[in-house]
Amino acid sequence: MRSAAEKLRFFHRSSSINFVYPFSASRQLKTSTITTNALTEEEVNQINAVIRRLCDSNHLKEATDLISAALTTARPPLASLPVSSLISRLASEPDLTYPMHLLNTLKFNPNSSDPSVVIPVVKMIISSLFENGRPKMVVKIFQWVARPDFPGGVAADLELYAGLVNGFCRNGMMLDSLRVLRVMACEKLVIGDEIRDCVYRGLLREARVREALELNAALGSCTPRSDGDTCVSEKVVHLLEQIISNWVD
Repeated sequence: MRSAAEKLRFFHRSSSINFVYPFSASRQLKTSTITTNALTEEEVNQINAVIRRLCDSNHLKEATDLISAALTTARPPLASLPVSSLISRLASEPDLTYPMHLLNTLKFNPNSSDPSVVIPVVKMIISSLFENGRPKMVVKIFQWVARPDFPGGVAADLELYAGLVNGFCRNGMMLDSLRVLRVMACEKLVIGDEIRDCVYRGLLREARVREALELNAALGSCTPRSDGDTCVSEKVVHLLEQIISNWVD
C-alpha cells in the first residue's frame, strides 16, 4: 500500500514538494499523482504520526505543508488531522510566517478555499495567539480575514467576530475591537448583547465615557430580535466610523 503522503499532491513554484522525515535527513515522502482523493483511516494515522515527528524536530514548514496538502487535496474531516495541535505549536513562533503560509495555501487553492475549511482554521489560529499572549498578531489575522478577497467575500461568522471582540477587549485593544465591530456593522451581522456589553465596558475602562454611552444607545435603538440580539443600522456604522477616525491613544 502506498504511504499517505504518496497520495497527496500539490505544487510549489510548478514543482512537487517532498516531505522530509525529521528522523532521517535522507528519507523522504515523495508526492505522486493522486488516483483517488479519499484517505483511509490508516493513511490519516500515518499523516498524524509524521506531523507529530515534524513538530517535535522543529520542521514546522514541512508540517504545515503536509497539513495543507491533506486539506487541499484529500479533504478529510478537519477533526481527523492534528490541525489544532500544529496551530498551537505555530502560535508559539516569534512571527506569523507559518500561520500565514497555511492560511494563504488554503485560500488560493480552489479545493480548500471554501469558508467551511478556512474559517475553522482561522478560529484556531486566533484562539492560540490570544492564549499565547500575542494579541497584536491577531490584528494581522483579522486584517487578512476582513479583506474583500476572502473566500466567499468578507467572512460572515458571528463566532469568529465575537472571539475577536472579546479577545481585543480583554487585552485593552479597544480601537481594534471597534474595527471588528465596524466590519460586523457594515456586513449587517447581528451584534449580540454579549458583544455590546463587552465593548461598552471596555470603552468605560478606557475612560471613553461619551463614546461608550453613544454607541450603547445606538445599538440599543436598533431593531431587536426575538433572541435579544440586535440588527445594526446605518446609524451604528456612521457612529463607529466617527469614533474610529477621532480616536487618539
